[in-house]
Amino acid sequence: MNVFKVPDSLADKYHGAGHALAATVAGQLVDIVYLDDVLPDYDGSPTGLTDARLAPTVRQLQALGQVHAGMLGGWEFTEL
Repeated sequence: MNVFKVPDSLADKYHGAGHALAATVAGQLVDIVYLDDVLPDYDGSPTGLTDARLAPTVRQLQALGQVHAGMLGGWEFTEL
């Protein structure tokens, strides 16, 4: 399980605990997107990660670096 600190550069995107997708480069977070922001009806189930509405977000994150699914909380992203 990988844990990444949320850097100050992403402070405006961080708003507490929640499921998220993240992009990393060289072991550092470069972007985060809460699943609730993309899927307003997200219920926390793992099947939500296969929702086709996530595809544009995943492509955007892939353009930045490696994509991870996980949880945000305590100013950290924990890969699930």
